[in-house]
Amino acid sequence: MEYVGRWLYTPDGVAEGYLRFEDGVLDEVCLGAAPRESTRSVVLPAFVNAHTHVGDSIAYPAPKGTVEDIVGPPDGYKHRVLKASPRDEKVSSMKASIRIMGSTGTVAFIDFREEGVEGVKMVAEALDEDSPRAVVLGRPVGDGLLVKEMDALLKHCQGVGLSAVRDWPLDSLTKMCRITKSQGKMLALHASEALHENLDRVLALHPDFLVHMTAATDQDFRRCAEQNIPVVVCPRSNEFFGIAPDIPCMLRAGLTVALGTDNCMICRPDMLAEVQAAYRLSIPKGGLTPVQTVQLATFGGRKVLNAEGKITTEIGVSDDLVAVDVGGADPLLEVVTTARSGDISAVISGGRLRRP
Repeated sequence: MEYVGRWLYTPDGVAEGYLRFEDGVLDEVCLGAAPRESTRSVVLPAFVNAHTHVGDSIAYPAPKGTVEDIVGPPDGYKHRVLKASPRDEKVSSMKASIRIMGSTGTVAFIDFREEGVEGVKMVAEALDEDSPRAVVLGRPVGDGLLVKEMDALLKHCQGVGLSAVRDWPLDSLTKMCRITKSQGKMLALHASEALHENLDRVLALHPDFLVHMTAATDQDFRRCAEQNIPVVVCPRSNEFFGIAPDIPCMLRAGLTVALGTDNCMICRPDMLAEVQAAYRLSIPKGGLTPVQTVQLATFGGRKVLNAEGKITTEIGVSDDLVAVDVGGADPLLEVVTTARSGDISAVISGGRLRRP
């Protein structure tokens, strides 16, 4: 018998509790004081990284520059590197980033993948049986045969993840979104990252979620909330470009907000580091509580995926978990301020115990 944790994080906050394992398999979620031999850790739902670009791993580290200089299609820094890099090197670098996610408590990630069908296939090659679940949103290369390319692309991925609406001709954009929705696939876009965009044009595409919204207005937030469109924020990537999401304002507007680590050439896909950036960068904007901050990385990402992620005593509901070693005076405050990936003592995936 093996024991993990002394505190459990639930939607209502932190309670005393622990996990019991038999032969490496989750046997029981227990409330109350933990046995002495249990780890001194707080158990959280495993993280959902709601926005990545794992293909950009080949371009790490990125030079300083504007959003347009570094990630703007078709000739920004990342796009030039992707075009110039050998395929096997790109797959190898993706594997390394995906391993980082798995070892730091991420159970699923939503990836925006350029380079058409071939780009999506590269992500599939980078995955193995121990990888987090990948929800891959591809992007056509736009070779003039858009409808044919979209049909081929959507056979290999869960949907389409686009750059800003201003990057696409209106006719192409409308076709891509219509085809995606007609096949019941996920559609997501970057929106109002460095510059404010007309939200009418964005919402007319009926996206499943938006990414960034750092230059959006309070009214934009309210409109997205009214239409139940979640927003994924990426604080460390935004900070790299000298901008920051107003997460407290988003939450006050009633938005579902999730966290993503964004471009792997800018920062490693470590969700614990992203949680701490969200907490820190929100302080000048009114601040978040530790509970709110952890929710961004756990329940927020699951809502984007329409999944549940609550810790309960029912096995099968709470079998994707992460244990973070803490001192114990205020476990969640440690998680959002001082804990590091090296403090992750256990990752539980599908009810099976793994050590990082």
